[in-house]
Amino acid sequence: MTERTIRIYSNAKKEERPRGAIGTMKNTQLYPFERNKYYYGMLLSVEDFNAEQRYMNDKRRLINRLVHGMGVVCGLNVVRLDDRTVSVESGMALDNTGREIIVDVPVTKKLQMINGYESAMNSGSNAYVYLCLEYSEGERGAAYGISDAEGKEPHGKIRENYNLYLTSSEPDDSIDRVRDICEQTVTVFSSDQLCIRHITPRYVNPTMPFELRVEVETFTKQFAAFSYDIQLVCLNSEQDSSPVLSVKFNEMLFDKSGKYTLVYKLRSTNVTDTAGTLKADPSTFTLAFDKVPTAGSLSGTSSVSIIDGSIEDAAIRAGYERDMDSMLRSTMSHRLYLARIDLVNAGDTAVIEDIVNVPFRQYVAGGVMLSAMHRLHREGVDTGSEQAPESKPSAIPKASDKEVASGVCRIDLSSGSLKNKVFCSEEITHGLGLGSVTILLGINTPDKKTVYGDPQIFKDSCPQLSLAAKTDPSRGSFVIGVMTSQTVLDDFVEVKWTAIRDADEAVSEKNNMKIMIKPNSLIIKPRENRYLEAVCVNMTNKTVRWSVVPETGGSVDHNGLYTAPAVEGVYEVVALSAAYPEVKASIMVVVRE
Repeated sequence: MTERTIRIYSNAKKEERPRGAIGTMKNTQLYPFERNKYYYGMLLSVEDFNAEQRYMNDKRRLINRLVHGMGVVCGLNVVRLDDRTVSVESGMALDNTGREIIVDVPVTKKLQMINGYESAMNSGSNAYVYLCLEYSEGERGAAYGISDAEGKEPHGKIRENYNLYLTSSEPDDSIDRVRDICEQTVTVFSSDQLCIRHITPRYVNPTMPFELRVEVETFTKQFAAFSYDIQLVCLNSEQDSSPVLSVKFNEMLFDKSGKYTLVYKLRSTNVTDTAGTLKADPSTFTLAFDKVPTAGSLSGTSSVSIIDGSIEDAAIRAGYERDMDSMLRSTMSHRLYLARIDLVNAGDTAVIEDIVNVPFRQYVAGGVMLSAMHRLHREGVDTGSEQAPESKPSAIPKASDKEVASGVCRIDLSSGSLKNKVFCSEEITHGLGLGSVTILLGINTPDKKTVYGDPQIFKDSCPQLSLAAKTDPSRGSFVIGVMTSQTVLDDFVEVKWTAIRDADEAVSEKNNMKIMIKPNSLIIKPRENRYLEAVCVNMTNKTVRWSVVPETGGSVDHNGLYTAPAVEGVYEVVALSAAYPEVKASIMVVVRE
């Protein structure tokens, strides 16, 4: 089959694509529409028949672009088959020009054989690549006996197809049309190691509290840390009513997942019909990787419209008032991202560590899906956040979640308890992980106040009790003890507790993590099997990924069952922590008769 490539012409910036990655309409101007007007005796040419097809296609594609949007309609799930192979399941999608892309049967590809692999890997960051899908078409079915002006035999059919390609390019902030109507996303810092985005609502009411979400993505095994200030205009921090908000992040305090969300509470001032702004202050920006300071440039301003009316009405009105040309132009440069493929360096090549499907929530909601969501809302079912499904769901920590935790514990007492009688709570898990923490205890009084320290100072308003806490660093838990200082008439007491994790303690714990493989060396015969055990020390998540270097050195499954190859030699078996990619161990295996 002869492949035909037809390029898009638009005002978007021209970009190099993998050869053979585009097969499209000659241009993206779908209108004005013109169709044939038939009459008896009309002489029809090839162009007339082409115009007939173009009219029907352009109408349908315009509806797809403006009504349905761009994204996955169904299927197209990307699955990791082995360290270097992925499979794309059958499914359907709409591209940025409204064309239907059909993957009729599952397709399996070696990562290195997909278009764009070399350029994506040589782009400066090999921590991940994106797998993208796009429309293509080719001619087939030669029409024998007829030649064109150049003497070539034309083809009688056009076969619609698709192309898969890899890229390291990130999408722009307006890729999610639905989210863009309700929220504003501004990238304030971006590099091949780190990306920081500010997400704010587009509309708030006067004095209304709202959230600023700071999305952080890291693309390196190093631990990132940064801080900067945000200058607020017509907005204040809800915590201290300050017009300056300090943003601080230290990846050492989180389970390393590569994606984090910090949430800050803000409030608009008592003004209306104006814009509140959040400007990142570049003069306060500090950045470090593994505690080594790194230079970086920070910039970006977000705006929040402070209005007096309905926020929902304002968002809907703004969405409908967008002119058609701007909506069509805004999606022209958008790619269809099927998956983000996280990679791990393995010598001179890279292996697949994980796959996140549809990382930028490019979905098209069909009638069945909309009906299902409507029913769930009508029946009062909590549908959760708008976050798209990922291959490994994980809780997104808020600011300081890993530094401080708190709660209230009810301890039952015996009415009429005598002096110096001790009562203890059940074991309480504080949620800050293993290691040392500091526990602060306070008693809730009947007038809904909390007394910390010695309750005997406030005799008139507080039960006369002594409090203590016993921590268990190996379990990440503690027990609260209460001793009566006099006869108590109450049946129970409520104790408010606060657990504080010291930052240096968290860093020290990270440094003490390690993996040991049992046995520490192995000699087996060709094709023999032997189980290996990975012992994880100071790690709450003990999941490991096994691999063999080189690949021809046998195989090892997820349970650690190693199968030796048929060829004698010395090979390396590696155990890599799934939660902490910087922690790994290996042993040498000797295969011989």
